[in-house]
Amino acid sequence: MTESKPGRIPVGDPIGLRFDEETKRRLDEMAEAIGPRRFGALIRVACRRLVAKPNSVGPALAEHRRLSEVLRAIPLVMVKIKLEPETVQQVAALATDHDTTVSALMRIALHRFQEAPGRYKHPMLREAERTGLSDRVDVMVNPSSRQQIRYLAGRYGDKLSTALLRVVLRRLLDEPGDLAADLETIAPLRDLRPENYPATIKVNFDDPLRDKLDTLAAQVGSDRTELVRLAARRVLDQPGLIEHAVNDEIIRSDKHKAHLLARHARRQARRHTQLD
Repeated sequence: MTESKPGRIPVGDPIGLRFDEETKRRLDEMAEAIGPRRFGALIRVACRRLVAKPNSVGPALAEHRRLSEVLRAIPLVMVKIKLEPETVQQVAALATDHDTTVSALMRIALHRFQEAPGRYKHPMLREAERTGLSDRVDVMVNPSSRQQIRYLAGRYGDKLSTALLRVVLRRLLDEPGDLAADLETIAPLRDLRPENYPATIKVNFDDPLRDKLDTLAAQVGSDRTELVRLAARRVLDQPGLIEHAVNDEIIRSDKHKAHLLARHARRQARRHTQLD
């Protein structure tokens, strides 16, 4: 159900939105500088600007997600693997051939193993009995991979994690596969902290704007709330004539426009006088 107030554009049902605290604070400050009860209109203006230029949304969304992953990335952790000298030389040569590191190869090996562990129990138990492991390799892996290895190894005994890591590495050495592709897509992957948007607010959207947001979200593989956050960041970075746009958003018709704008100007003048 929509509601209409004299002099204001009818708006539809409220939509729950989430922002990080810093973005919400900056939006509050921008809306407050324009006038009282302007937050919802500010968000709608930001969204109208976003849907007016749909071709720029996909690249902007990809860049936002990339930066978000960088900020939320969990540091790699070190694991130590005991190996025989021949295997150390073999994995080092493979890394050199592909202009990468042993750690990157190990992350690929772990990813493949986690995707398809197969029958690893008996190879792992045989590795646990192997001798001649005089060398040690330190590799940096994702914490979740280390945890998964410990869990899978622990199903069959204590202190088998290193043996299972050797099984994982030998699988890669036996079947390198398309390492060039995996070095581009798999090796850079990091564990991520969950996205955190603790600041919540409800904003009324008219049906046409909401439908445009949903259509655009479907086109770029996103959702309504993510697009609203992108729109909010854009309006904060590039406000333009934001006060004029917000006032136009809340004023319904030319019949009341002059009166409402004059009232808004008087109110703003009083606010600035009080601040001084």
